[in-house]
Amino acid sequence: MISVFINSLTSGGAEKVVLTLVERFKRKEKSLELIMIEKERFYDLPLGVPSKYLTTYESLENGPLKFPYLFVCAWRLKQSIKKEGQIIQSHLLRASFINVIAKWLGSQHHAQIVIHSRINFEHKPWPIKVISKWLYKKIFTGADSVISICETMKLDLDEYLGLANHPKHIAIHNPHDLKAIALKAKEQAEGFEFDSNKKYIISVGRLVKGKRIDDLINAFSKIANEQANAELIILGDGDLRNELEQQSANLNLHSRIHFVGFQQNPFAYVARSTIMVLSSEWEGLPNIIIEAMACKTAVLSSDCISGPREIISPDSDLQKQLTSDLELGEYGMLYPVGSVELLAQGLSQLLTDNKLRSTIETKGLDRASDFDEAKIAELYLKSFNSK
Repeated sequence: MISVFINSLTSGGAEKVVLTLVERFKRKEKSLELIMIEKERFYDLPLGVPSKYLTTYESLENGPLKFPYLFVCAWRLKQSIKKEGQIIQSHLLRASFINVIAKWLGSQHHAQIVIHSRINFEHKPWPIKVISKWLYKKIFTGADSVISICETMKLDLDEYLGLANHPKHIAIHNPHDLKAIALKAKEQAEGFEFDSNKKYIISVGRLVKGKRIDDLINAFSKIANEQANAELIILGDGDLRNELEQQSANLNLHSRIHFVGFQQNPFAYVARSTIMVLSSEWEGLPNIIIEAMACKTAVLSSDCISGPREIISPDSDLQKQLTSDLELGEYGMLYPVGSVELLAQGLSQLLTDNKLRSTIETKGLDRASDFDEAKIAELYLKSFNSK
């Protein structure tokens, strides 16, 4: 029996990964279920797969309640386990904490946790840093197997939390349904009309501080005059939307920067765009880079820890980070985190150099095949067999 466990099916990259894996697992496994903590949902439940919740909440917004509910949910998870050795694969931190705590409460299942984001507390005050680091190490080493979604993250966790000695810590990339992406890319982009005489730069993701969308808007403002037929699409939503819209208005670019919110089919937008930009300060393994490549759209990304370099320039030193230059990788372009000047320079270069952009598009499409769901799901299934 395999149970795939996540906080909820709200919008996000990890949620898409879970649904893709569930679809692949159900072709090979007769006993499969999906477990969620909360009922909040952006994506549809997978057909033909039993689903259950550990709480009755849509979304547990009350911060102080979240910690005691880890133990409540861990007990409920333990009670739901049907047989010794059952595999519970958890995604995201709350679900993974619950997965391991259930073992502490006496459950005999196999706890596999999948880590989707970088873990680092060095920016926190001393007591929080020390306690958090100790707690996370306790949880991760308490799991039977640990999967980091990219090699860079694995190396980082091995060093930071001492997981190098964990016998079952491996890296497996996120799976992508490339056929579905290709089909959706051909659909019409609802709610927006693309002009064939214009070139579009697109950003896809939550409008929160770590995504540094303000850097992209500032970089666009620097090339707006010379690239008169270029426009910027911000696809996503979040706490900073009003602030970013005001920034666009202050730069007199409100007519050329389009905030389209979350879209059920982002691929229709990405495929019709000239460049996809990721401007993040940090990532895990950014799905949108792989999805943009699958849509045959050129990628320009910050060289943040972790993920972009591993996708765009896999043969380079994966622990390198740019500080002062642009880098043309085999499958896209990288710029230093926070460098508005170099981001603007990269945008200008990709908008004007059609030959370079075409080469990146073609190579990127080929690179996307390395993340095909069938290949990745097989690696996950092998990880179960080696438990």
